[in-house]
Amino acid sequence: MESNILKNSKILIVDDTPSNIEVLELMLHYEDFVNYKSTTDSRNVLEMYIDFEPDLILLDLNMPYMSGYEVMEQLRKLINDQFYLPILVLTADASDTAKKKALSSGASDFLSKPFDIIEVNLRIKNLLYTNYLYKQVRNQNEILEEKVKERTRELELKNEELKKAWEKAESSNRLKSAFINNISHEIRTPL
Repeated sequence: MESNILKNSKILIVDDTPSNIEVLELMLHYEDFVNYKSTTDSRNVLEMYIDFEPDLILLDLNMPYMSGYEVMEQLRKLINDQFYLPILVLTADASDTAKKKALSSGASDFLSKPFDIIEVNLRIKNLLYTNYLYKQVRNQNEILEEKVKERTRELELKNEELKKAWEKAESSNRLKSAFINNISHEIRTPL
């Protein structure tokens, strides 16, 4: 079941080199992934993100028009902080500086080119599974929050009922005391 869910995940590939996109798409196709799109123009990423709503982005860093860092910065502005979007950076820049900058800019994982297609496949599956688990936790939290709200409403109603019952008991107690005092007074008063 989880395998089918992962295979139906949406993957967006952003790389300015068509041959890299072709290799990644072939690998995804071979692994039976069915929902993937790609672009060689980093300026299209935001629009594609909004329309396609990917579960994972495979992102090159060094591209014309807009770098992968700039893409991640724009995505971060667009995406709610409580939402998790894994980004796997695939870049020719294998420097520690690039890796640290990418990971601090919002990338979830980092691989340098030329990449091992098996490793890319495994990392894609790991990131998609993490995203799937995150969504499951988020859905369970929403269900629990709704149950807490519902239970809170029930408790508030019970508290109101108890308050009314308490007030009624207090009123009955005052009437009883007044009656006993009246009877006591009548008994002590000589005929």
